[in-house]
Amino acid sequence: MQIADSLSAALDTVTARAEQATETVLDTGFWYSVGATAVRVAFIVFLALLVLGIVGRLRKRWVRRVRDRPTTDKRRQRVLTVADLVGSVARYVVWGVAGIMVLAELGLDVGPLLAGAGIAGLAIGFGAQTLVKDVISGLFLLFDDTIGVGDLIRMGDDAGTVEYVGLRLIKVRKFDGELLMIPAGELRVFGNKSIGFARVIVNVGLSYEQDVNEALGALEEVAREWARTEEAKRILLEEAPQVQAVMELGDSAVTARVVAQVIPGEQYQAERDLRRLIKARFDEMGIEIPFPRRTVYVKSADGDVGPDEAAAAGA
Repeated sequence: MQIADSLSAALDTVTARAEQATETVLDTGFWYSVGATAVRVAFIVFLALLVLGIVGRLRKRWVRRVRDRPTTDKRRQRVLTVADLVGSVARYVVWGVAGIMVLAELGLDVGPLLAGAGIAGLAIGFGAQTLVKDVISGLFLLFDDTIGVGDLIRMGDDAGTVEYVGLRLIKVRKFDGELLMIPAGELRVFGNKSIGFARVIVNVGLSYEQDVNEALGALEEVAREWARTEEAKRILLEEAPQVQAVMELGDSAVTARVVAQVIPGEQYQAERDLRRLIKARFDEMGIEIPFPRRTVYVKSADGDVGPDEAAAAGA
């Protein structure tokens, strides 16, 4: 009897709750509240997309102003770097704020959530000291303006062109196409070949039998002819290249050198052009570019050079 009464009471409770839920669903006010919440959430998402769209248009307009400048132009590099950083920060901030507003509209208490996020962030900061170090180093790199998108840099045995500079990560493209991912905190000592000027350095070996003055005169003529070309006038930062005579007396060659100051990034093509012109002029004048050689003396047991040994040594 008691079991039947309990089952009847439970059935009555379920029935009452079902009727209440049905009344709530059929209630116009309930659907109005749901619709209003959905509209507010959609409006928040729309505002977030609108803000990101405005930031994107401003970034594109900013980048468009410096797009035609040379790759090594510091203003162009700074604009590209800061534009990428602004885009990343805007996405994190806008979607973070939008997410908190959506949770508040859904009736969740975001106060404890924010407090918990702050504590969790502090704990993560202690645990991720390397990440914090990378972010701080990235900030100083940006503020000091020591590196920018388009710079040609050298790090140890690697060299490449900077494609991206962020708060935490720097991407460098090597000549063979490999993309290096470098945490900002690891970029402690590096060389930047895109600041100020670059120097063209062309070493030329001359044989010991060659008339050095004749060869140096040929180098002077080639340097002046190259300096008069339109390409050289565009990149040269001084009047003409300099021919530095007899830099080294090597085992097989006398070394001369041609140097010039040019716009950063243009030194490699200039070196190739000068080497091509020097080779053509040396071929015209019969000037020999030496090859490695070595003199070998063969002695007999008593210390004298015998006829056979002398012939072998001569050969």
